[in-house]
Amino acid sequence: MAKLAGIKVVDLTQFLPGPMLSLMMADHGAEVVKIEPPMGDPARQLAPFEQGQSVWFRNLNRGKHSVALDLKSEVGKALLWSHIADADVFLESFRPGVMQRLGFDYAAVSARNPRIIYCSISAFGQAGNLAQHPAHDIVVQALTGFMSVNDGLDGIPVV
Repeated sequence: MAKLAGIKVVDLTQFLPGPMLSLMMADHGAEVVKIEPPMGDPARQLAPFEQGQSVWFRNLNRGKHSVALDLKSEVGKALLWSHIADADVFLESFRPGVMQRLGFDYAAVSARNPRIIYCSISAFGQAGNLAQHPAHDIVVQALTGFMSVNDGLDGIPVV
């Protein structure tokens, strides 16, 4: 029996960390609703492609139900609220402040659904000197000095 059966996840994340998290939840039985922007998740355009689909996107989003919403429109916001109403988990990976500007920050979401687990993923946290800077794995590795452990025999980083 799937451990997360009956759990609903509303996933607004893109690229790798968030989609990998929600993929693992879907693999364990959660119902994951992936909210994409009107033009689709940018990962849909990343090579390599197989049978007209991005392998990258497919591998990270299997088992999810995708819905394209314009979160700057009233219709898109209303549809997102309808998904949040019965959700157990809310995932987002925007820069700090974006969810508040859109009206879906923790305070607003938890006011409508007090039992929801709200997860914000960002490279440098929600506050501090680097909070507004976007970054992914390789940038964080470089800033922490971790890239130096991946040097090849010639001393050049292999990443």
